[in-house]
Amino acid sequence: ATPRSSARQLVREALERYGLATDEGTAEEYVLCDVVGRPGGPGGVWQVEYLRPVGDAERPLVLQDVWKPKSGCSRRFEIRRRRDVERGAE
Repeated sequence: ATPRSSARQLVREALERYGLATDEGTAEEYVLCDVVGRPGGPGGVWQVEYLRPVGDAERPLVLQDVWKPKSGCSRRFEIRRRRDVERGAE
């Protein structure tokens, strides 16, 4: 990943790297999410406090530089199924 990499490019590359991209349309089924949270739930499970799907044209490394999570929280990027993220927003 570089500052010029788009979210769509990163999703596509990750799916290819881990053998999950079965055809060209597969990458469209997934979205990169900006997730802020903290460890510490039962068994040290990550507790999500904020989740936002990153736009396909957004640049995650630039986003990471311009917005920092509040004290005590961490950020991570996760690839999730688009339909699950959309369902959660309803």
